[in-house]
Amino acid sequence: MAQSYAVPTSETLPVSVPVMLDLIFVATLTAKISLGGCLVVSLVRPTLRIWPPPGRNSWQYRLVWTLTGLCAVGLAAVGVLDWNTSSFSHWFRIPVGTILIVGGLALALWGVRVLGIHATSGLQDSLVEFGPYRFTRNPQYVGDIVLLLGWGILANSLRAWVLCMLAMAWFALAPFTEEPWLRKQYGEAYDAYCQRVPRFGALFAD
Repeated sequence: MAQSYAVPTSETLPVSVPVMLDLIFVATLTAKISLGGCLVVSLVRPTLRIWPPPGRNSWQYRLVWTLTGLCAVGLAAVGVLDWNTSSFSHWFRIPVGTILIVGGLALALWGVRVLGIHATSGLQDSLVEFGPYRFTRNPQYVGDIVLLLGWGILANSLRAWVLCMLAMAWFALAPFTEEPWLRKQYGEAYDAYCQRVPRFGALFAD
């Protein structure tokens, strides 16, 4: 007789796993809120700007990238541990989520390759207007948002969705802290670039 195997959920896993899931979720949520606070400070008080950081050896650089790493690992862990526990459990979420993840990752990596690691880290470099930067001023952020949308659909977890939505909000707001800094660095060349290329692509007007 063939045996059937149920997909484990947070309710059927050992007690220690739900506890670990809650701890990881709270820690990741705290890190994401802290990252959001960095953006708020940078927007409200530009003289205390945290993002973009003033340099690679600054505490702002270390803080933002440490929190970013914690958020990435935590979001992946929450999605796996809380896998498919929400109401939308249709199989169609798998191809849709996978396509969005692959597409978003490809766009983000294209942006990193063209812009370079130095500028991607929030540090000053030359103004880039080619590659994906011909279509959007923030291809890495657009790619990250698409990737997060795909992960939320694929994981089908309410906890993961909360974290994905916060991360997407961060990527949507980050350009507003960067643009005054970029305008100061590149002057009229950046203003002309902004006139030609939209912030998030042709579908979203500035």
